Amino acid sequence: MVSCLLVLGSLNVKSQTIESKNTVYAEFLGKGFYYSINYERNIFEISEKLSCQGSAGFGLFPGFTDIEKSTDFTMPLELNLRYSMGNHNIVGGYGTTFWSYSLYDIPITSDNWDQQPIEPVLKKTKEWFAHMVLEYRYQKPDGGIMFKAGWSPLFFAKMKHFAYQNKVNFANSFNFGVGYSF
Repeated sequence: MVSCLLVLGSLNVKSQTIESKNTVYAEFLGKGFYYSINYERNIFEISEKLSCQGSAGFGLFPGFTDIEKSTDFTMPLELNLRYSMGNHNIVGGYGTTFWSYSLYDIPITSDNWDQQPIEPVLKKTKEWFAHMVLEYRYQKPDGGIMFKAGWSPLFFAKMKHFAYQNKVNFANSFNFGVGYSF
């Protein structure tokens, strides 16, 4: 009886597949502009081939100003669905990116309105923009190296300063990345 349970127990262990639930990856271009370092976690399985993931990341890069050096910070957050066909995966998702950046500000007050020209200064601004992803991933179910490439449309319409000043509400961005699943 005990040997029968050991045999059945060993068969059960062999039939289960070890599936990686965590991925750390570097993404170039896409939702973090130049790059972002991201952590992704499998939240739940909808079916054998369909699962839901959540991810968070960050990116630091030189600001878009030329009067003095500044550093911009991005923090992409995302939920996505992954359709898995073994090592090949199709991922679609939606998220938002927090963007802290500097822009020019000319502080005109009643005390200095007659002292033109006034030198601009940098003002730190914090805003959010939306993004989507549609990408292909090569990612083994049991973990290891992961490669990805895809399309990331970025939506700036709700940004108070960036969209208004640049008259830009949408941008196409493509992404590619490499990471490790465990």
